[in-house]
Amino acid sequence: MDEGCQQIAEMGRWVIAAGLTSSRFGNISVRLEDGMLITCTGTMLDRLTPSQIVKVGWEPGPKDLQASCEAPVHRAIYQATEARAIIHTHSPCAVALSLLEPVILPEDSEGLAMLGAVPVVGGSFGSNELACEASSALRKARACVARGHGTFATGKDLKEAYTVACMTEHSSHVRYLVEMWRAAHRGLQEQK
Repeated sequence: MDEGCQQIAEMGRWVIAAGLTSSRFGNISVRLEDGMLITCTGTMLDRLTPSQIVKVGWEPGPKDLQASCEAPVHRAIYQATEARAIIHTHSPCAVALSLLEPVILPEDSEGLAMLGAVPVVGGSFGSNELACEASSALRKARACVARGHGTFATGKDLKEAYTVACMTEHSSHVRYLVEMWRAAHRGLQEQK
């Protein structure tokens, strides 16, 4: 458990340093044989200590009260997929696109190759609806974005989940810039 806590704490610093979320928003987990390690509710990801990471089982229990409110979503994703790690961020470009599009289609070659279409799913944070929609979407995708809320990125380990989270935000940013250019170009064409 100590090694897993150290890895989660290190990843929390990476996530914040990369600008993928603000310190108090988002959560990180790793799969264990009998449950998962997950960040506690209200923690600052760039200041995590082992006491701010809790082990919860595959069935809801008393420790869930300490865990992130997204624990049910992480649990559902693990139960539906082969993921070994999940990083949930409130990445601004992905969140913005999730409010505008039903699916995020990368325009950049790396995003196309690594991610393909990134589903946008519904449900409020920590809800059964979000758990169901995210776990269903992640059976076929490496990441999904909860509408207006944030990215859930999966991987075989934390480094892969981090790469998927970074790629999702990068591709969302590129798509946002391309869409802004297209809109400006259409506006110029209409003025002629």
